[in-house]
Amino acid sequence: MAAMNALGENEIEHFTIHDLRRTAATGMAGLGIAPHVVDRILNHSTGKISGVARIYNRHEYRAERKIALEAWARHVVGLVTPNVIQIVRAP
Repeated sequence: MAAMNALGENEIEHFTIHDLRRTAATGMAGLGIAPHVVDRILNHSTGKISGVARIYNRHEYRAERKIALEAWARHVVGLVTPNVIQIVRAP
């Protein structure tokens, strides 16, 4: 946490690894990732699939999880990468 405080402008008072999980889950929801896919990424089983469907649906959603994590990665990279627009003059 000291390293994070040294990099930032505001001091972080309390931080746990679950804060990253919560941020990722909330962010993926904001990107439109289905709750049951986010739950599988977090290794939860409580999402939109519940009751009998949860008992019988053992699908791992691997392809959907890969797509979701790639979308989250692009989002995070976009947050930390300067937004540079190259202007090219017409000939």
